[in-house]
Amino acid sequence: MSQPPAKKALLTELESLRAFGILAVIMIHATSSSVVNSDPNSTLFLILVLFNTLSKFAVPLFILISGISLFYNYNDKPLNKQTATMFYKKRITKIMLPFLLFSFMYYATIIYFRYGFINFEQFISYFQTWDFLIKLLIGKTYAHLYFIFIIIQCYLLFPVLWYVMRKWPRLVNWLITGGLLIQWVYMLNAKEMGIKYVTSGFFAYSLYFCIGAYIGINYTKFYAFWERKRSSIALRSTLILVVAISGTINVIYFLREAQGKLLFNDSFLVQIKNEIYITSACLLLIHLALRIKASRMEYLKSVLIHLSHASFGMYLLHPMFLRYYRMMDVNGSPLVYGAWIAGGFFLALIGSWIIVAWAGKVKGHWVLFGPIPKQKSLGQ
Repeated sequence: MSQPPAKKALLTELESLRAFGILAVIMIHATSSSVVNSDPNSTLFLILVLFNTLSKFAVPLFILISGISLFYNYNDKPLNKQTATMFYKKRITKIMLPFLLFSFMYYATIIYFRYGFINFEQFISYFQTWDFLIKLLIGKTYAHLYFIFIIIQCYLLFPVLWYVMRKWPRLVNWLITGGLLIQWVYMLNAKEMGIKYVTSGFFAYSLYFCIGAYIGINYTKFYAFWERKRSSIALRSTLILVVAISGTINVIYFLREAQGKLLFNDSFLVQIKNEIYITSACLLLIHLALRIKASRMEYLKSVLIHLSHASFGMYLLHPMFLRYYRMMDVNGSPLVYGAWIAGGFFLALIGSWIIVAWAGKVKGHWVLFGPIPKQKSLGQ
């Protein structure tokens, strides 16, 4: 059995998790419009719902990874102004500028397709409205950018939670419970509180961030527990069972909802079914990432690391491929339509991956895609 990593060892398993996350994100976006437009009683609809619904762990997984990474790396650092300044400086250069540039880019695309281009002055006027400013601030200039807004909130709230956990260490044991309660209160009352974009709020994901924070703070113990053969087998078997059952419930719920026959309508139960599936899926993926790390599958590790390093840029870029791809008219059998959907997935995945990987070799790439670590060729 391998030894637990040193306290500040590089957590390469997080690279695999990021790779799983970006694959799930692209799967959701590649199938989303087709789920809406397909016949709810068709076999194709069932297949689309399977891929779309079972990928819903994507954003929570990235939030969980942030919790692990932030608390693992900062938990034993000094609580002072210098640490906070370095923290925010690093995050601003990593995500803020790419977020703003892509916000303008996507909004310009929407304006062009909606109103055309008459002259430069009129085109610029669309960016001088309150509508644009509000959408820019909350990540709504394009559908997928809300995630960056959530991450920004995460970075703003992290120092507060970090301070509290350092000041009162016993509260660490209540992290997950606290995150769950906050998420429940927020999700069950947000609409009544007048919050328009409920899932754009950090508290919609507080459970997953707190799970990540707890793991990050206790990573050495967590790793040792997961490496014990008996506990690992028991935990893996339990997680597979829970993922299978909760995933099936989520798929059936979506199918019945699309057919106008709700399985249940209690908002608390809806929240519970989502949390059980997402939490168990994320934990199972952590287990898978650790198994890959311990394996000799070097090429797979290389591919996942390569994909992980490009994941932020791919997240920003891939919807552009899907937007233009969907401009093609598709007529034919369900088999042809299914192949067209699969084509969109692979185009968005491979196209954005190639561009971001190529950009990583160009000086100043961080302006568009954030810092991209230097990478070896796949398989090396």
